[in-house]
Amino acid sequence: MAGGRGTRLNLEHEKPLTPAGGKPLIEYVLENLEGSENIQGITVATSPYTPLTEKHVKRLGYNIICTSGRGYIEDLGEILSYFEGKGDYILFIINADLPLVGPSIIDEIIEYYKTSKAEALAVFVPLEIYEDYGLIPSSSWRGMVPSGVNILRSKNKIQKQEILRVSRLELALNINTPRDLIFLERILGDDIGRENFDKRGREVLE
Repeated sequence: MAGGRGTRLNLEHEKPLTPAGGKPLIEYVLENLEGSENIQGITVATSPYTPLTEKHVKRLGYNIICTSGRGYIEDLGEILSYFEGKGDYILFIINADLPLVGPSIIDEIIEYYKTSKAEALAVFVPLEIYEDYGLIPSSSWRGMVPSGVNILRSKNKIQKQEILRVSRLELALNINTPRDLIFLERILGDDIGRENFDKRGREVLE
């Protein structure tokens, strides 16, 4: 999903095109999806707020859905309706501001979903991960924070959902503020930052 306004970043770029480590945030996400063994196709959901992102992604050769941009829930419903009209699909939904969620994490989540009896899976991160790294979550629920990663069937109706707690910094680092961006750039471009990330970030699915 790449249709958010990104107003909290206070930058001149559209949020998905915000540069970090020499390339836009969305390219990290796309490369991670490409590296997954379970992802069979990629479609990028843009909105009227991200026209340059839409052009950029089209140049890279990806399919596009242009949602209304009214809000996350509304845009997600439009995505589900779009695919509902095309067949019965399992959709892996990830926000364009999650550049560190690599192929191995994507595959771990999908493999877990395959064992679940629920139609939908919502990935949450324990609040203590944010506290450990000094990150500030946008919201929390029962000691957990929604990561921006979900798996849903391609039908626009309420689906039986399971919550998966994953203790990974990669899922906690949504790039919403300048502080988040600085944290990401430290990880991507600094030897000490990468060392600390590798040392502290290797948690497993709970």
